[in-house]
Amino acid sequence: MTHLQQEELQTERDATGMYVVCKEHVELAIDMFVDEYEDAPDVVDLKETKFSDWDPPVKCKECEKKAEFLVV
Repeated sequence: MTHLQQEELQTERDATGMYVVCKEHVELAIDMFVDEYEDAPDVVDLKETKFSDWDPPVKCKECEKKAEFLVV
């Protein structure tokens, strides 16, 4: 992963260390999580999971495609 890719995806992560991404960028988000936390993340399919107190972003800001996964 290039430094530029890391900087670009950094905008997708909020203060809690979560990445909301499309299918195309899920691998990049996993790499970023592992690089930062040195641990394997959980990957949540946003189509199958509903949150009572949080509405995930609708789009992957990296590419503007529909957000499909939460990497946390």
